[in-house]
Amino acid sequence: MIVMANEIKLQGVDDLLAAVRAKLQGAAAKVEKNALRAAGEVVAEEMRKRVRVSNRNSTHIRDDIKVSGVRTKDGVKYVAVGPGKETGWRSHFLEFGTRKMAARPFIYPSFHEKKDEAMQILAAELRKGLDG
Repeated sequence: MIVMANEIKLQGVDDLLAAVRAKLQGAAAKVEKNALRAAGEVVAEEMRKRVRVSNRNSTHIRDDIKVSGVRTKDGVKYVAVGPGKETGWRSHFLEFGTRKMAARPFIYPSFHEKKDEAMQILAAELRKGLDG
């Protein structure tokens, strides 16, 4: 799972993933997809809690935080978590601030807070797929 420029490396999950692929073969992709999306949703929910909401009558960043479908880069599967296209351009103003506004980060703190829980959910979902 990747969140912006930060990565969660899967250490110790490789054996579990190999066992899922060996046992389930064709169905392993579905188990991996569900596990990655469940782990990503934990980080997304934390982002929704942390992001500031304006009083403007427009789409709020909180309402546009999404977990992508499973993507693959260099043979590694991951999901992207964060604001969608509609509000993504505004999110960096909050995350990093501007000349006239102090930073009010919500992406990195959410990732940092929930990365261990996301890993536990990922491993639990893979085990559930292996057992089920």
